[in-house]
Amino acid sequence: MQVTIREDRCIGCGACVRDCLRALLRVEAGKARIKEGGACIACGHCVAVCPTDAVRLEGRPEEELRPYDPAVCDIPAEQLLSFMKFRRSIRQFKDQPVEEEKLSILLEAARYAPTGGNRQMTRYILLEQERVELGQLAMESLYHAAARLDTDPSLKGMEHYREKWLSMYPAWKERGEDGLFFHAPCVLVAVTDPRRSGTGRVDAALAAANVELVAHALGLGVCYIGLFTAAAAITPELRRRLALQDGEEVVATLAMGYPDVRYFRMVNRNPANLTRM
Repeated sequence: MQVTIREDRCIGCGACVRDCLRALLRVEAGKARIKEGGACIACGHCVAVCPTDAVRLEGRPEEELRPYDPAVCDIPAEQLLSFMKFRRSIRQFKDQPVEEEKLSILLEAARYAPTGGNRQMTRYILLEQERVELGQLAMESLYHAAARLDTDPSLKGMEHYREKWLSMYPAWKERGEDGLFFHAPCVLVAVTDPRRSGTGRVDAALAAANVELVAHALGLGVCYIGLFTAAAAITPELRRRLALQDGEEVVATLAMGYPDVRYFRMVNRNPANLTRM
C-alpha cells in the first residue's frame, strides 16, 4: 500500500473511502484507515479529495501537491473550446530551437495525461541531433516499401500513401525537401508496449494530445507525423536506432517547433458522427 494517513489531520469524513476505486480505505473510530491487502494503483484520488490534506502517497514529491485555485485551475469552457478550434497542424517551422524550459513543460503535460489503471507506461524519445538522419532512414524505408503495398499484409490499408512514399525520398535526396518532419527542430516520439498494458496505445495517444495542446499554448506548433510511426513499425534498422525493446511500438510522432506561418481564423469541420442509444 502506498498511502499514508495523518491522523492528526484526518476528520473521518469518508471522502477518501467513497472515492477509492479499489475500496482500500475505511473509516474506523472516526479516522480513515487503510485495509490490509488490496492493490493500490497510486492514482491519488484520496490525496486530492481530502479536505484537510491528511493523505499522502509515499515516495512522491511534496512540491507537486498544490491546492485548488480557480484562478489557476479553471478555464472557461467556451474559451478552451475556441483555443482547441483555432489549433492547426503546423508544417512550416522557423529555424529556431525549442527551449529546454518549454520541453520540460511539454513533458509535464504528457505525464499528467490519464492512463489506464494509472500505470503510466508511456515513454518518450526526443529526436534532436539524430532527427535528420533518422528522418532520412524513415523516408528511404517507405520509398522501398511502396513496391510492397499490394502484396505485404502488414501494409494493408496504406495504399493511398503510395505517391507520397515514392516522392518524399527523392525530393529529400535531390532538393533537400523534408516532406516528413518539415524541418522541425525537434521531434517527440511516444512509445509503449501494448502487451504490458491493455490501454497502452490509448494512453500514449492521450499523452501526445496533451503535448500538442500545451505546445499551442506555449506558442509552438506541432504536427502528427503518422508516416514516421508507420516506418518505425516496418523498419528493423529504425527500431534499432530508436532503441525500441521487444514488444515496444511507436504510437505517436510529433514534429515540434516555432511556426513560420500565421493563421487568421478558425475553419469549419464536418458535423460529429453521433449515434444516441
